[in-house]
Parts: sequence; structure tokens; C-alpha cells
Amino acid sequence: MATTLALLVVATLAGAGPAEAALAGETVQVRTLPAPLPVDPADPAWSTLPALEVLAAPQRTIRLHDRAANAAADAAGPRRLLVRAATDGQSLAVVVDWQDATEDRAAPDATDRYGDAVALQLPLRFGAGQRLPYVGMGDPAQPVAVLLQRATTGGTTVRTAVGQGFGTLARRDLGPLRAALRRDPAGGGWRALFIRPLAGEAPDLRRGLVPFAVAAWDGAALERGGNKALSGWKFLRLPGLPLDEPYLAAQAWGRRPGDLGDPSRGQALFGASCSVCHATAADRSAAAGLAPDLSEIGVISTPDYLRESIVDPSAVIVPNPNPRQHQDRAGKDPKQPWPIDEGYVWYALEADGRKVSSMPDGAATPPGELADLVAYLMTLGAPAPGGRTP
Repeated sequence: MATTLALLVVATLAGAGPAEAALAGETVQVRTLPAPLPVDPADPAWSTLPALEVLAAPQRTIRLHDRAANAAADAAGPRRLLVRAATDGQSLAVVVDWQDATEDRAAPDATDRYGDAVALQLPLRFGAGQRLPYVGMGDPAQPVAVLLQRATTGGTTVRTAVGQGFGTLARRDLGPLRAALRRDPAGGGWRALFIRPLAGEAPDLRRGLVPFAVAAWDGAALERGGNKALSGWKFLRLPGLPLDEPYLAAQAWGRRPGDLGDPSRGQALFGASCSVCHATAADRSAAAGLAPDLSEIGVISTPDYLRESIVDPSAVIVPNPNPRQHQDRAGKDPKQPWPIDEGYVWYALEADGRKVSSMPDGAATPPGELADLVAYLMTLGAPAPGGRTP
């Protein structure tokens, strides 16, 4: 696996510019296969493609009304998925492989049985001048397309939807999609295949660089809904299509030498201010639910998103999925339910309906400190240099 990734990086660097080279470790090189693309996940052609190893981190912000599921999420570690891609000039195929020790299939007559599943996420709009959507199902300004496959006792359920943040996913016909999910009993894992036309309304994939993210659910760990493992934004490099250089340069920020600062200085800055509200794996002193848990933020976020979150925290308001778990019990009307403790709501609502983040604006943060903070945040949840995650 490591050899495959190393060869991919070397191949990508050959003839690439600085920005493209900086994104080599985040990019799947899409290969050309003869038309039509095979629709069988077991077709040997898929295994000949170069693979990008992608980390997916547990979504710890999501807390279900299920003690066992929450305990399983707390104990979960990052998962490794392999992503390959190919095109025949008309369609794009994305292949996702991941290990799972148990085969779990949802049953229509069982409310406590959950199927293994995988989803491919794509921005509805992307390109120069547009930021990436919030990776957790998009945001109101930048929605995402979600292509989902779930293992069931009757086969595989395939759904397509559009999301604008946690809790907003709505089914939508996103055009032709060929999808298949296959269990490898000998290898102990799954392979999912997604094939859709390059040209389409939502989204049009005829670009040199296409962002994507993947998510996986483990039914044995009681995962469902937002309780899953999620990757950060990665990229598909399509052959024969030109790169949008300004867009490429914007996405490469934080991956090039000199973009980021010193993680140790960033950790000190974080401990002096940010840890009052934000918890990490190493520091759980912040009250649970006061602000997003950042334990795996370095896996699911891009450096540019982290920079924007500090400088302009209201640009993307991360939705708190469980605000009513904290109540204000001072001065309660005995005839009314406990009101929400506003200290645990992550934004204030302005008179014009605009949401303003509860996080202090960091626009005045000195550039050096900003680079240090982002450098530290990118280490959270990431494997140590030379090390491996579970």
C-alpha cells in the first residue's frame, strides 16, 4: 500500500507545477479506461489503477440518544480507505475499498440493525473564487451532492441527495448513477463503485481538478446518520482537462513549504485561548458541547478551512446537532420547559436573520501566529510522522 502511494506521488510530481506537486498526496490520478467502464466491482481493471490512501476520522460532534453507539464512537479511531478513479471520456468511476471485520446488513424489520455503508461527496459548485463546502454535508452557501450505498439483507440501497449541513440531507435525483457494493469475504472488506456521467447539472465534473470526500459507516459499531467516519476534502485529477491555476493555488495553501508555521508554538497559543471552549484528544478541560470537538480536525479539514475559521468564524457556522442537551435552569417559569442554555449555542442570530459565530473574530491575528495555529490544528488526529493509525 505504501509503495503504491509513493509511486503515485513520484508520478504526480513529474512535470507538475509547485501547487500541483503540493497537492500530490491529496490527489487521485484518474486513469483512462476503454469505454464502456465496467460495472462490476470485481472486474480486475479496477485493481490496476493507482490508489490514494485516505484517512477518515470519527464524527465525535454527533451524539445520538444511544449510549452504546456513543461509547463506540468515543473508542473509534481513524480508518483507512483506498480510492481509485477512471474515466472513459464520457463517465467518471470512483472506486472505494475499506477493511471491515464484520459484514453488517440493515434489515427492514429490525430497528436496531445497521448496515455497513459508504458515501461519496462532491461539491455542487467548485472552481476559482469559490471556497470548498463545509465537509460535514455542506453548508447553506455551498451545498454538496451525496451518493450513498448501504448494505442490506436484500442487496444494496443506493440513494442520491443534496446537503447544506448536518440534518439537511434531502433526497434528489442527481442524474444517471451506476453503483455497486461488493463484499470480499476472503479479504475482509468492501469495495464500492460509483459511475456517473462527467457532464451533468449537479455537479458538472468536466474539470481538471474535482474535489471529493468519502464517508464510511460500520454497522457493528451501531453507526448511522451523522455517526460515521469522514475524510477531509481530497481531489481527482482528470486527464486531458486543463487545471484552473488560481483554484489549484488556493487549494494548495498549507501544503507548500513555508505556508504553515511551528506546531509547537501553535499548541501553546491554542492552550492559552482556544482550549477554554474547544476540546482535543489531549485536553478535555472544555465543557462538552460548548464548541466543536477538535480531536480529529486535522484529518477532516483543509489548512485553508482552518485559516478561514480563525480569521472569519462566521463564514461557515458549524451546526450544533444537540443544542437542547444543555438547559438554562435559572429563573425558569414552572409552567414552561427548561430553555436552552445559550452558552451552548454556537452562534447568535442577528435581527436580519444572519448567523454570527460565538467564536471571537480572529482577523487581527498576526500572520505568524495564524500559521502556527493552523500548523498545530493540522496535527490533531493525524498519524505521527512515520507512524500508523489503527
